[in-house]
Amino acid sequence: MTVSVFINSYDIIEVFGLHLGRGALSVLEQPPTPKEVFFNDWIDENGKDYDDTSNINYEPQVFDIPFLMKAQGILDYKKKRRDFLDLLKKDFDFQVLDWGESFRLRLKKIAKWEYANRPFSDTIYVRIILQVENNYVLPTYVFRYLADNLGRYIVINDNKRILVKTRYNA
Repeated sequence: MTVSVFINSYDIIEVFGLHLGRGALSVLEQPPTPKEVFFNDWIDENGKDYDDTSNINYEPQVFDIPFLMKAQGILDYKKKRRDFLDLLKKDFDFQVLDWGESFRLRLKKIAKWEYANRPFSDTIYVRIILQVENNYVLPTYVFRYLADNLGRYIVINDNKRILVKTRYNA
């Protein structure tokens, strides 16, 4: 089963030839670790007096997300590689349409980038592992989506409709 994943509203399969690797979705399912809640440790009281009124904040999470890139020849591979790396230069939205959820991620490093077959064959496969950070500065959001008759997606978030592109720089 292919999962629909968008990065900054670009369909990663159509634009970059990227497929999620095995275990990629389970990596994103790891619950975040809450930060220590403020408390007073009164000298004349037992235990700790926790602040129950403030919001729960979370530690940043680091994920290793595996991908498999497929390209038709070396020129297609070079273009997809360049466009994909350009997209990761800033914080990016990682949207899993099947979940209706988005993550705001930042690239920490490329943990793996290796050919899965001979690099000069007709079809090139490359294994990629991106180490990304979810910093929780901007909260993740839940969205709904519709598909139009051209196969494009319309994402609905906070009652705003956003037409999702399926071609890079279109």
